[in-house]
Amino acid sequence: MGGVHDHLVERYVYAVTRRLPTAQREDVSMELHSLIDEMVQDRPEDPESVVTVLMEMGDPAELADRYRGVQRHLIGSGYFDFYILVLKIVGFAVSLGIVISLAIGFAFNPPESVGSIIGNMVGTLFAAYAQAFAWITATFAIMEWNQRRLGKSERLEQWSLDDLPDIPQKSTIIPRSEPIASLVFLVVVFAILNASTWLLKVTQIEHYTHFINPFVPEVFKRVLILFNLTIAIAMGIEFAKLYSGVQTKRLALLTIGLKLVSLCISLYIVAGSGIWNPDFAIQMAQVFGEGAGANPFFQKFWNNLPTFLVVVMIFGYVVETIQTVWRTWNLKIPEK
Repeated sequence: MGGVHDHLVERYVYAVTRRLPTAQREDVSMELHSLIDEMVQDRPEDPESVVTVLMEMGDPAELADRYRGVQRHLIGSGYFDFYILVLKIVGFAVSLGIVISLAIGFAFNPPESVGSIIGNMVGTLFAAYAQAFAWITATFAIMEWNQRRLGKSERLEQWSLDDLPDIPQKSTIIPRSEPIASLVFLVVVFAILNASTWLLKVTQIEHYTHFINPFVPEVFKRVLILFNLTIAIAMGIEFAKLYSGVQTKRLALLTIGLKLVSLCISLYIVAGSGIWNPDFAIQMAQVFGEGAGANPFFQKFWNNLPTFLVVVMIFGYVVETIQTVWRTWNLKIPEK
């Protein structure tokens, strides 16, 4: 086989194995290479034997289905490994977030006994695990159903070698550690924001420790759903990166679009919702013994904080978008 044909074979094998669970990929790749070599050698008189063999082997998606042994499952084998990985990530992150949140909550409102601490923690964790399991399973079930539906519609058209995806360059591969670390952080933030009633009030611990809320409690409670929406969008982006495993043009466009939506929501929260406590500087001055008047510099900083955050967020989005576009289109990253 020549260089062009070798590359065609690699693309075909990649198109099959990328749809398989990780544990199967290496064995199936070796088996396919061996099978293709044998079939090509049986056609010594055909100069286009590689093309002929690959067309005879058929649609890589259908061949992958046969290797997986596709059956009617709520979460089929095509998604099952990823489904388990997501459950592990979310389970760990939820545990960490709730433990941190409850620890802070207990500091502000000490429990009556060790038994109440354990009971509260177990009950909260169980409820969180149940919700996380339900939402993740439902999401993957929908993905599984949609994949079957799309698979049936796509296979009504004649498959061709032009449909084979390009093999990703090493520079386009997304290390799993990056989206996993981001997901853990996002789930921890989500858990803390939603399980921490101490954020909804200004309180005092004993007579010497104060918590001065930088937010207006009523507004914070009202825009909490928007906080959650931005976190959900960010998690969706990281899950897409984790599932794709490589940077593609489709993933880049999805990321840019979703981050623009998140930016608009964040700008409203920061600058348009009235979430910031207008008396924060004065309350800080009172706690630190500066009387009723706030430090002029700190008061000015606090008043201008929303504007500063707006500028930083817009600048960050523009820079990140330019970097994503330049990297994606200059490295000749595949379409999908």
